Amino acid sequence: MAALPSLLGYCTNVHAGTNVDHVLSNLRGCALPVRKNMNADSLGIGLWFSDDAAVEALRVGPLQRIREQLHEMGLIPYTFNGFPQGDFHSAIVKHRVYQPTWWEPARGEYTRNLIRLIDQLLPLGMNGSISTLPIAWGSPSPTEDQLTQSAKQLADIAIELNRLFEATGRHIVIAIEPEPGCALTDTASLRGFFDDFFSAPRLAESTASIVRKHITMCHDICHAAVMAEDQAHELRSNHEHGIRTGKVQVSSAISVDWEQLNPEERAQAVHQLSQFAEDRYLHQTMVISPDGAKYLHEDLPEVLKDPALRRGQWRIHFHVPIYLQGWGHLQTTQQEILKWIELYHSTRSSAREESLTKDGTERYVPHCEVETYAWGVLPEALKASLLHQGIASELSWLRDSFNRSKSTGVSTHRTLPNQ
Repeated sequence: MAALPSLLGYCTNVHAGTNVDHVLSNLRGCALPVRKNMNADSLGIGLWFSDDAAVEALRVGPLQRIREQLHEMGLIPYTFNGFPQGDFHSAIVKHRVYQPTWWEPARGEYTRNLIRLIDQLLPLGMNGSISTLPIAWGSPSPTEDQLTQSAKQLADIAIELNRLFEATGRHIVIAIEPEPGCALTDTASLRGFFDDFFSAPRLAESTASIVRKHITMCHDICHAAVMAEDQAHELRSNHEHGIRTGKVQVSSAISVDWEQLNPEERAQAVHQLSQFAEDRYLHQTMVISPDGAKYLHEDLPEVLKDPALRRGQWRIHFHVPIYLQGWGHLQTTQQEILKWIELYHSTRSSAREESLTKDGTERYVPHCEVETYAWGVLPEALKASLLHQGIASELSWLRDSFNRSKSTGVSTHRTLPNQ
């Protein structure tokens, strides 16, 4: 039987709330029931604080209150989501989630606040991770000066994190999260950024080593699936380029294979997809033509308007519950999660053998969390009657998938009928 990662949890960006009271209320109302539902003594959570909430949380009173209530509820804040800096649950988010950019000082200030918070809230001896924006939205493309300033902010933060590590032994990483359509739209573009800005001759070798120790990649499985990436190839290439995976977000996208549907089924699939074309979040859509050519479109509603695009396969950036394999004539990319679990199995032994660096200190072990932030905008047929039950079902599915014997090849999933 395969072992689980040391911590499994869910990302609390699924909850609205831009102040400390709201954050704690969400944890008590959802995270605590999730833990109890799973009969666990403790539960990992990926905390999300908006910019304003992070500033408030660093004050002495609120910080102590957060620390005490996390302990009381048995919640371990092993990772933070530092991607959405503003209100992630306003009526329309869309491109606002990519602001401010990494070349703006406000992004660095926010990230430093999250570093202070996670350092204060983590139990002694535990490392932390903070996922973050992949520089900016990709249109217009960032200028060379903007990329240079972004890299400098990240490198400065890495040096500060290394000072913290040397002083306390606490290893905190920033994990850049490639997303379709962003400046770093996929894993290959992230490698290009590292090669250009975090390597010699731009950085001295010793400085580059420090930066790469603390600036890592967040591998979002949904995003990789939308970009039709081969995870094994991309993660192996990262290793060859000296890029660490600091965090994995376990997530699933929507997929539809138009070539397998007759005209009536296609019409039904269009109706189903229209229920995902909502106003709050951006749902980038990859159209993979029958000849294998790939075309990334900015948002699902625009793609749905063009019947000529209903060919080949679509991959849609909409985080659906990870236990779901399909819904009517739509599928999910759940299989990519299972592939990642197999990669985890295959690399675990070698990682254990290489768990110590030359100076005897322990290497950073990537965190993983379930990130299904779109529960609130799912079609009614897919929503859980109670949010904590849906999240617990996701974590249970992931736990069962890890613990399933690799030799059986059995897939645990849930398929709903046509809607």
